[in-house]
Amino acid sequence: MIALIKWNIWQKRWGIMWWIIGAVSLIFMTLIFYPTFRNQAAELQRSFDTLPDAAVQLFGGSTDFFSPVGFLNSQIYFIVLPLLLGILSINLGNGLIGKEEQDKTIDNLLSKPISRTKLLTAKAFSGALILLIVSVSAALTTIATVKIVKLDIPLSRIFAISLICYLLNLSFGAVAFAISATGRARVASVGVSMTVALGGYLLTSLSGTVKWLSTPSKILPFDYYRSEEILQGTYRWRNIIYFICLIAICGFVSWFSFRKRDLS
Repeated sequence: MIALIKWNIWQKRWGIMWWIIGAVSLIFMTLIFYPTFRNQAAELQRSFDTLPDAAVQLFGGSTDFFSPVGFLNSQIYFIVLPLLLGILSINLGNGLIGKEEQDKTIDNLLSKPISRTKLLTAKAFSGALILLIVSVSAALTTIATVKIVKLDIPLSRIFAISLICYLLNLSFGAVAFAISATGRARVASVGVSMTVALGGYLLTSLSGTVKWLSTPSKILPFDYYRSEEILQGTYRWRNIIYFICLIAICGFVSWFSFRKRDLS
């Protein structure tokens, strides 16, 4: 199984490199200009104060966008990094098995002398590891840039939000992987997982102003992310139980579906 994981990662080595370059560049170029914003914080904050509440919620809900926590949350962790890593995770979840379907090599894969469980586990671990590699690169870049621009945020909170952001995006990929494992709904796996991701972002963001949205938003992963609370040190860590349960359920659905696949 280890050999399969290494092979899957080797196949995607160039993609991993470009994702790392993209994430690192985006984070660095966003945060490096913080001193400019900080010097004009009062004036810029007055402009943001005129925005409607709904628009403020879509940018993270912070009342002070240009404080260290407000800036890092709104510019990186509330939208940009979840969106970037979410696209990567969903593509991995959809493509790790779906690529074999598209290339019509799935029968060759299933006929190999390895159990379906080990094969599926190797695919899942490959995707999780690739996402982890890019996530760690993003976290290290954030930490380094935060030090350079002197954003006053404890490193322990950046480690914490990086971990929970990883779990959030892993759950998106797990949904795509579970649907893709059925072998009949590759397009649906992208659509459903993107709906889970973007729908959760919209519902959670707008639930601050539209109260009745708070109930349906609790069904989706984004409601348990709460990036600003993590950076403020007030996050309820029991929320990660949701991510663990969702990933475990998707893993079981993937295994149950894939083990029943027949050669065509």
